This record gives sequence, C-alpha cells and structure tokens, in this order.
Amino acid sequence: MRFLCVILVFLNFSFARVDDFVAEAQAIEDMLKQSVELYKKGDWAGAKKMSEDAYFQRFENMEGAVGRNIGRKAITMERKFTNLRRMYKEHSPLEQVNALVDSLMYDLNEVAPILQKGFRLSAQASDLNYDKEKAALSSIEENKKREAQAEELIAQMMGVSPDELAQTNKNSNQNLNENSNANAVDNDLQAAAAMDARLQFILDNISTKFSEAASAFKSGQKEESKKFLQNALFEDYRNTKIEVLVNQFTTAGNDQKIQQGIRNLIRQINDENMSEKTLRENLDHIEEQLFDSFLQIPKEELNALKIKGFKDENVGKDYSKVSKDIELALNEILQNYEGFSASIIDDLQNVYLDIFEASGMESKIGAVDSNLKLKIEALFSKGVALIKASADKTELQLCFKELNALIDSSVDKIVDSSPYSLFIWALGIILREGLEALIIIVAIVSYLVQSGNKNRLNIVYSALLSGVVLSFITAFAVAWLFKEHSGQSRELIEGVTMLIAVCLLFYVGFWLLSNALNKKWENLIKNETLKAISSNSTKALWLTTFLAVYREGAETVLFYQALLFDSKTSADYSAVFIGLALGLLALIVLYYLLKAGAIRLPIKQFFFITSYIIFYMVFVFTGKGFAELIEGKIITPSFLSVEFEPILWLGIYPYYQTLIPQILVLILLVSGILITKQISKKEKIW
Repeated sequence: MRFLCVILVFLNFSFARVDDFVAEAQAIEDMLKQSVELYKKGDWAGAKKMSEDAYFQRFENMEGAVGRNIGRKAITMERKFTNLRRMYKEHSPLEQVNALVDSLMYDLNEVAPILQKGFRLSAQASDLNYDKEKAALSSIEENKKREAQAEELIAQMMGVSPDELAQTNKNSNQNLNENSNANAVDNDLQAAAAMDARLQFILDNISTKFSEAASAFKSGQKEESKKFLQNALFEDYRNTKIEVLVNQFTTAGNDQKIQQGIRNLIRQINDENMSEKTLRENLDHIEEQLFDSFLQIPKEELNALKIKGFKDENVGKDYSKVSKDIELALNEILQNYEGFSASIIDDLQNVYLDIFEASGMESKIGAVDSNLKLKIEALFSKGVALIKASADKTELQLCFKELNALIDSSVDKIVDSSPYSLFIWALGIILREGLEALIIIVAIVSYLVQSGNKNRLNIVYSALLSGVVLSFITAFAVAWLFKEHSGQSRELIEGVTMLIAVCLLFYVGFWLLSNALNKKWENLIKNETLKAISSNSTKALWLTTFLAVYREGAETVLFYQALLFDSKTSADYSAVFIGLALGLLALIVLYYLLKAGAIRLPIKQFFFITSYIIFYMVFVFTGKGFAELIEGKIITPSFLSVEFEPILWLGIYPYYQTLIPQILVLILLVSGILITKQISKKEKIW
C-alpha cells in the first residue's frame, strides 16, 4: 500500500495545517533542544512541559500530513514524543533522553522535505487575462515534476530505487483486492494505536534501545552501539518470550526475519560502508516488522509473556511517584502564579482530577482513611479559592506545602498493605459508607411498618436493589466510558445526586414531622385503622431510598476496586471479600436492631427523631453537594472573610458557594418546622 503515499501527497494538500513543513520541523527541533537543556539543569517539569508544547503546539500541526503521506511514521513519532515525556517524568538517564531526542530530530529531518515537496503548490495567477490553456499545460508539467520529486524522496526513504518503487506500486495495485485483508492492519491506524499495554511496553523498550544504538553509532561508539542492539535482541525480544508468540501466532518467518535483521546490523556496524542513515533505515524496518507482528498476536496469549519492570495501570500504582508528580505540578503552578488567572485555576483543578483522581490515589486514600481524603480535597479547593482571590504567593505556597505534606503522609498508608490491613479497610468501607443509607432505610421501613403499610416494603427493597446495581454500572461507566474526564464526571454525579437527595429528604422530613404532629393520624394508628400511603408518597419514598444507596454507592465500588487492585495473592483477595462480607453482616444485624428499637419507640417520638435526623442530613448534604461541584470544576470557590478549617461532619466549608446555600436551607428548615407546628396547633383547636 505504500504507493498510496505518492497519491495522497497530492490529493490531500487541502488538509495541510502549515505551509512550511521544514520550518515547522526546525521549530520542533529547537523546542526539543531547549527541553534537553532544561533537563540538564534539573528542571524536569520544565523539560516535560517543553516537550509537551513541542508535540501539542507544533507536531500536531504536521502529524496528520505525516500519517496521510508516510503512514505509520506518524504513530512511531507520536510514540517517541510520549516516551520522551515519560522519560522526563521518570528522570531517566540523560543518555536515553539524548538518544530519543536525536532519533526524533532525525525523523523530522527525514519527513519534512517529503511533506514540503508534496504539499507546496504554485500561487494562483493574479492576471485574469492569462492564457488558460497554456497555464493548464504548464500546471500539468509542474505537477509531474513534483510527483517525480516526491517519488524520488519516498524511494530514498524506503531504501529502493524510483524504478523499484514504481514496479512495487504497479504490483500492489494489481493485487489490491487479493491483499486487502492482509493489509488491513497497515491501513487501520486507530487499531494499531490501541496496541495492548504489555506489547507497547516491549516495543517502547526495543525502540529506545534502537535509538540509543543509532546515537552511539553516530558518536563513533560502535561497540556501545552493538551492545544496545544485543540488549534489545536478548533482554527485550527473547527473554520476554515475545519471540515465542511471534513465531507461533504471526506470519511464517517473521521471527526469523526480526532476529536475523538485528544480528546482521550487529555484524555490519564495523563495516566502513555502514552510514547512520543506513542503520536508522534498517532499524525502522525492523521496528515496523515488530509492530506488524505484535498486532497479530491474540490478546489471550499474552499471559505467557515474562516482562520485567512492567506495571499495568490497572494492577497498581507507584503512589510515591504520583505524589512526586503532584508536587512538581504544584511547584510549576506556583512558579507561574502572579495573581488571579482562570488558566491557573484550571491547572490546579486538573492536578486534582488528572493526577490525584485519575491515578487511583484518591480512591485508595478514601478506602483507607476517608477523613484524610476529605482534608486533601478541601486543600485543593482552598488553593482554587486563594487563586481566585489573588491571594499572596506566600499564602498559596503554604497551602500547597500542607497539601504535599498530607499526600506524602498518605503514601505509607496506602502502599504498605497486608491481608490484615486489607481486611480492616474492606470492613471499614462498607460500615462507614453504609451507615448513612442505613439510617434512612430504617426510618422508611419503620414508618411503613408502624403506619400499617408493611405490605409496601417492596418499595424499599426494589429501590435498594436498583441503587446497588446502578452504583456498579456508574462506577464502571465513569472509569471506562469517560476515561479522559472520569474524575470530573464522578464529582459531578456525586454532587448532583446529593442535591437531588436534599430536595427529597426535605420533602420526606416534613412529611414525617407533619404526621408526628397529626393527633388524628396517631389515634388511627393506635386503633389499628390502616392508612394507605398515596402514589406521590410511594414515589418519594422509593427515590429517597434509592438515592440514599446510590449517593455513595459508585464511590464505594471504586474504593473496593482500589483494594482489589492492591491485592496480589489469594490471601489478599480473601481478606477483601471477608471484610466486605462481615461488614454487610454487621449492617444487617444493625438494621434489625435499629428497626426493632424504632418500632418500640412511641409513635410520636419516632417520627420526631427521624424527621430531625433527616433535617440534619439535608443540611450536611447541601454543603457536601456544592463542595463536589467545586471539585468537579462547575463552581469556583470564594473564601469567606473569616477563614476556618472545614467542619466535615456538618458539611461546612469556608466558601460562600457552600455556606450560603446551607444558610438558605437552614432558614427554610427552621421556618418549615415553625409553620408545620403552627398549622398543627390550628388543626387541634379546630
């Protein structure tokens, strides 16, 4: 399919995003050089940011053109940018960084002329009286020249003569239908980009060593160059057992071609005729063979791989590294801070969502110590409020210092896990998260029993089951369907759910209070005259039960997911499930005890106590609901004139955006209670 490169060069010129690809490539090279200089000075965050700017601000302008005209080269170059950012992030050896940058710069110098020749068009004539027929013939001739130049450049890049390229194009065209299935992988770049993480890890390691080998060869260190190639062959290709899978599950002879290709280069490096260009072209060809072969391996066979140093993102995290990433990101924000800036606020919120939450650290801390999680969240919100208020840089620095200290202190807690600690955490999660829901469920069940509507308990059970099921669905939907913004999606779901729950609890609380004050209703119950609940009341009770379970259900699922990711042995998994099972058993026992106690309470006292507990939850949920919206980037917080530490058990935060709604809710609650009592007195007099 390579013959399409020539055609696409000319058919797709209208999609070019830049006019001068050579100049764009030079700009990228300059930025890459600057990133290396920053890295040498120890400014790792600055180096990473510069490499990101080189990719997002520059290379993306030409990436589409590379993909359309030189196929897979766009993917390999994009991957090199990704690996460079990773190297900066992980503080990799300077030699590796230099080799990768050198390889990227070589690629840029190679592809830019091809794009330049393929996309540059002659300017339109400004003279309206020109000879159109003559101009058309001239244009055809010019196009032929450009096509010939492009073909020559592509032929050079592929290491063949223009005649061989033309013959290949002719043969490929004749066999297009026969080979369409075999070449599907080449054409489907999206499928290629979705390579399994284990295979990508191996390919990245081999690619990095190929770059180091080429860089060493360029510097005249031929023995060092051979060592890198030998290391790639034995450590990354053979010892990982990928050679076995390539041999068994890919096109016959692939394994032999790959190994023979690397061995030939090792032997030829000392050859005086071997040039850097020849070496890099051969290495690129081998990398393409690896790429094609890896995509043919069935995913279910990958468990046979033996990979050192690989950590699947879904199997666990180096939280000390995540903590360091947060610290670097906060330091960068502090360096750029000069007062209020919407972009700085966005950067800080992204640290919370894209690093703290996306890494799973937030869920893991929440599973181990919910109060610590809430304190960390509150400090992130405090930082946003300080920036909004254009606070002094020293004040913001103190906030970040406290935040870093809390995150650092959490690392030991969440890393040092054992079957015993996993059991304690699993037990604590379900008891902690289930208690609030349990209180509401007990209140509604007890009401149904005491009001003679025991036959309507299916309301509670169906709502309970629906809440649990939807919690699991939501947790997995947020984690997989909204990967890029999963943290933000979760905060918004929690915040909106809490505020809806506030409205329903407000209604249910006053409904119970009015019943507690209704003397006639109480006498009917005592005389065993059953009172059927209305259709509206049925819906309200169902929704209240559902939201009581669903409100924290999705987060609870994610907490357990964090524990399971941390489990490594059968004893660890058993500890998590035993802790969960005992926690559920404890909740069931507590449910029956509370229900029995509630039913034994005098009817009036029962409804009074229940309604006031619900009013307390209304107040707390209001504060926490708006706090979740702050964390979800919907609301930007503003400090109160009097600053104080958040009172988490009351849901009180030092922000106007949380406290004003709570004050309004409190006024409504107090007013509602007084009005309800006044109405009750009038009914008694009547």
